[in-house]
Amino acid sequence: MILLLPLRPFLKRYLPVFLGGIFSSIFAGSSVVVVVQNYYLKAISLAISAQVAWWACVVLACALSLSNIMIVRGRRDWVWVMVVYFGTCLVTALPAIRYSPHLFIYAESLFWPLLGLLILNSKRHREMRGKLVELRFRRKRIQKIADRLQKS
Repeated sequence: MILLLPLRPFLKRYLPVFLGGIFSSIFAGSSVVVVVQNYYLKAISLAISAQVAWWACVVLACALSLSNIMIVRGRRDWVWVMVVYFGTCLVTALPAIRYSPHLFIYAESLFWPLLGLLILNSKRHREMRGKLVELRFRRKRIQKIADRLQKS
C-alpha cells in the first residue's frame, strides 16, 4: 500500500473540523425536522406527521452521507450540497417565529445551520478540501502509471 500523505498529521489537523461539519449538519437537520413537525404540520394527524418526519430524516441523511463521501473522495463541488442543505434548514426554520415556538428549539434550529455554514467556510475546512482534491489527482496519476506498467 502506497501512502500518498502522512495519515496521522492529516487526521489530527482536519478530522475535528470535518466531524464538526457532520455533527452540525445532523443537529441542524434534526432540529429543523422537530420545528416542522411540531409547528408547520400541527394540523395533520400524528401518524402522517411522524411518517413525513421519518422520510425527511432519511432523505437528509442520504444527502449528507453522499455529499460527505464525495468531499472525502476529493470532489470539491459537492460542498455546495452541504451549503444548500444548511441554507434550506435555515430558511425553513426562520419563519417558525410566527408560531411562537419554544425559544430553545427555535434558537437551536437557527444555531446549527449557521454553525455548519461557518465551519464550511473556515480556513481549515477549505484547506482540507484542497488537500483531498490534490490527493485525488495523485491517485489518478498513480492509476495511469499502474495501467501503463500493466499493459507493457
